Amino acid sequence: MMFQVATTFGIFTANMINYGTQQIQPWGWRLALGLAAIPTLLMTIGGIFIPETPNSLIERGSKEQGRKLLEKIRGTNEVDAEFQDMLDAGELANSIKHPYYNILKRRYRPELVMAICMPAFQILTGINSILFYAPMLFQSMGFGRQASLYSSALTGVVLAGSTFISIATVDRLGRRPLLISGGIQMIICQVWKNHGLMQIPIIMLFVT
Repeated sequence: MMFQVATTFGIFTANMINYGTQQIQPWGWRLALGLAAIPTLLMTIGGIFIPETPNSLIERGSKEQGRKLLEKIRGTNEVDAEFQDMLDAGELANSIKHPYYNILKRRYRPELVMAICMPAFQILTGINSILFYAPMLFQSMGFGRQASLYSSALTGVVLAGSTFISIATVDRLGRRPLLISGGIQMIICQVWKNHGLMQIPIIMLFVT
């Protein structure tokens, strides 16, 4: 959930930056693009200093390094049980032949759906296109330049807000009701869009 919060907050921040820099003429768009280099620079520098994970080291055969790192993370030398679990899990994973073929078998259907099909279907709804090209989409609907940027920022607010709503309710309601209700909302919006009723901006926001 925190990964999704970070993603949606980043989208909202980018929309607000775009909205703010468009007031600076004529080079505001250059500033918006240039500011995007800051998080990428931080990610690159952070990647240099971020340590490996014990699991990754063990999977690549560096068991002793993996154990030392595990001890450093836990702050104790008493990691025998956890280290052995990692070794057993790695051996079990390596013992499976043709893992990509096996996941297509019927008994692994839930894993296939959750690991591959669900993310793929979410992307195929077109939400990434809406997020990436929201200002142009709103302009194509008749919005002015400033109004389209404002609507894009509002889309980011709804997206981030929906994530917090999910965090607050997922443990109480469960994941399945949230998934089904979200699917119903998307179906309704798609049907309305196909009947030419997508001119209402709130519908675009509701899809997100």
